[in-house]
Amino acid sequence: MILKEFSKYLQNNKDKNSVNLLNEWLKERLNKPSLNKVDIILKTELYFAKNNNGKTLIIAKSDTGRTLLNALYNFSLSFEQYKLSKFLHDKKTNDFKQD
Repeated sequence: MILKEFSKYLQNNKDKNSVNLLNEWLKERLNKPSLNKVDIILKTELYFAKNNNGKTLIIAKSDTGRTLLNALYNFSLSFEQYKLSKFLHDKKTNDFKQD
């Protein structure tokens, strides 16, 4: 359920880095009122913190939150690898030859 929501967000923003998108998505979800079960779970398991420099940090509140955050991070990395493999698959060997 959570990965499905996050994957929709990634697909709508394919041109950006997936790990950065994870941070943006979590900030958006944690800062707005809970609209569905995904928001409720995220707010139960994760905490959003901001330092004096404006940098953000997503912190897990429990072991299940750490598992969730790790799963989302690994999913975003796999999406980056998917984009790279798709890019390379569309290329021909001549595209990589040096003159």
